[in-house]
Amino acid sequence: MSNKLVEIAEDSARGGFFLFTGNALSLVILAIGSIIVARLLGPENYGLLALSLVVPSILAGLIDLGVNPALTRFSAKLRAEGKNQLAANMLKSGFLFKLITGIAMSAICFTFSDIFATYILNRPGISFLVKLTSLQIIFQTVLTTLHSAFIGLDKTEGSALIMNTQSIAKTTLAPLLVVLGFGVVGAIAGHVASYMIACLAGSLILYKYYENLGKPSNNSFSRNLKAMLRYGFPLYLSALLTIILSQYQTIILAFFVSNVEIGNFTIATNLSSIISVLVFPLGVLFPVFSKVNPNGTELKKIFKLSVKYTALFIVPATVIAATLSKDLVYTLYGHNYSSAPTFLSLYVLTFLYAGLGSIVLGYLFSGIGETSSVFKCNLINLLVFVPLAPILIMLYGVPGLIVAFLTSGIISLAYGLFIATTKIHANLDLKASSRIYLSSLLSTIPLLAFLHISPFNSLPNLIIGGSLFLLTYLTLTPLTGAITHTDLENLNLILNRIKIVWPLIRPVLTYEAKLLSTSPQK
Repeated sequence: MSNKLVEIAEDSARGGFFLFTGNALSLVILAIGSIIVARLLGPENYGLLALSLVVPSILAGLIDLGVNPALTRFSAKLRAEGKNQLAANMLKSGFLFKLITGIAMSAICFTFSDIFATYILNRPGISFLVKLTSLQIIFQTVLTTLHSAFIGLDKTEGSALIMNTQSIAKTTLAPLLVVLGFGVVGAIAGHVASYMIACLAGSLILYKYYENLGKPSNNSFSRNLKAMLRYGFPLYLSALLTIILSQYQTIILAFFVSNVEIGNFTIATNLSSIISVLVFPLGVLFPVFSKVNPNGTELKKIFKLSVKYTALFIVPATVIAATLSKDLVYTLYGHNYSSAPTFLSLYVLTFLYAGLGSIVLGYLFSGIGETSSVFKCNLINLLVFVPLAPILIMLYGVPGLIVAFLTSGIISLAYGLFIATTKIHANLDLKASSRIYLSSLLSTIPLLAFLHISPFNSLPNLIIGGSLFLLTYLTLTPLTGAITHTDLENLNLILNRIKIVWPLIRPVLTYEAKLLSTSPQK
């Protein structure tokens, strides 16, 4: 890689490390709280909890208007150009706008909670729960804006801190209030309070970084807002489609399946976060693509390597989660959630599209300003899913919903790849992706053999089976050519600057290098 690419990659690795560790720790803490609450409430009440959070999630997504991604891009871009004071002014305007809209939308949710519960959730009896969750909108709005600002300022440690503050507060308060006898109401109260606590902590941290940018420039609020909306509105429409898609799943399930099945599906989506923890730090690619020439060769190299290195982690994680789904569910949530393993095995398959660029494409388009392409991809996804999902749910229940989700996703991805190759001339390394898929698939053979003869219960199966899969995968990737000497050199350059994890990563890379030295060059 060139010196500039190495420098960009090192910055991304640092940011990605903080996002990865912060998100991983946060998800572990949240998983503990989720497991406790799910076991205490049972499938039916846990389904009600999931339904009560649908409306505020939709309404919170309606009010961004593209300000969050705009804050990330302009914070990174303006600082790279030496315009720190203008970046400070943008941050000030963005936060003021988001706070005002968050308060207004929270009031709307509270006022019309009866209508939302009756006509959107098909559960008139939970209007009080919707009222409680309306307070979440204010704090969720501020928290997502804080996260975008931290990434744009290359202060991802701040993002990691607020994630963990929120997760610790929720995992402490929600189970405690349920145990004290408040049931679903207690779980919601703990959930909302955790957002409030994280917002207070994050605001104090961001203010310190904000002061270091210097006195804000004299750009007016309206001028800044116009600039942010001009860039971010297509992304807002794209994000809105994504929010509608995700919540539409729960809404149509509310009309066709029971609370128990919704509870099982929620467990499956919770456990898919095991893979999402690997996806989340890739958010640092957004400012990375913003820093390079969109017409140069560096952009195409970054795209190709990003897809490959993403697939190296995401594809095997998907395969092992699908294979060990029953042991995962029964170990963490118990046997009451009997349908969740099947739902999980199907739901995580969408992550297999990572080897075809599904995760990186959005960051590529957003980073170079091709926000309309992001919108079109999400629109295609929605247009396919909306009519297909109800039909398949009526025929096959929750598995039908997941099949509709997978179908719409692959069609949307095909369009995104068409735009990337024809308009930006950014191509995939299909040979590398196919070798990663092959290595992951072959690694399931010893795992499935072990599970077939295993006399153990779920927890030992997870530990032994997971270790067996990992060792097989690390052995096969160099033998199949999924990882090369050049990849090891790149990973060494990027990762050896992260002192905390380097002692853990170095033996793995050394093992890969030894296998490469004894195998024919691919």
